[in-house]
Amino acid sequence: MKIYISSLWKNREKVREMAIRLRKDGHRVYDFTDGNTRKISECPPEMQQEPFDPEIHKSYAQYMKNEKAARMYASVMNNQEAIRWCDLIILLLPCGNDAHADWALGVGMGKSSIVVGHPRKGEQSYTQLWSDKIIDNPDDVYKFILENY
Repeated sequence: MKIYISSLWKNREKVREMAIRLRKDGHRVYDFTDGNTRKISECPPEMQQEPFDPEIHKSYAQYMKNEKAARMYASVMNNQEAIRWCDLIILLLPCGNDAHADWALGVGMGKSSIVVGHPRKGEQSYTQLWSDKIIDNPDDVYKFILENY
């Protein structure tokens, strides 16, 4: 099975651990933290532009037209290609808007999906009910995939 893991850069160790385990089980995995699976260089948060602030930047359109935004565009297009490639998309919580957007794109494309883990305190997203399964413990994901895919 071809699997895409969507999450935060801050979860890179958990993403990498999950990818390694899934590969040992015979799956092909797109792991955005692994330079061997990406077609472009990594773009972790420390390489990205400062968060948008309307008091500083005034125009969101102008904010999105710079070198760092262009690098991020290449990254999200690479992710989109990997989402088209996959059979199953895993949303590893906690995560932010971009990971949710990648996951929702996969769901919209008709990909099977699993939500794994817990959001941050005070957060929830009822769109996660679109998933085929919500799993609390990341260790349980492997058994679920083995039994259902």
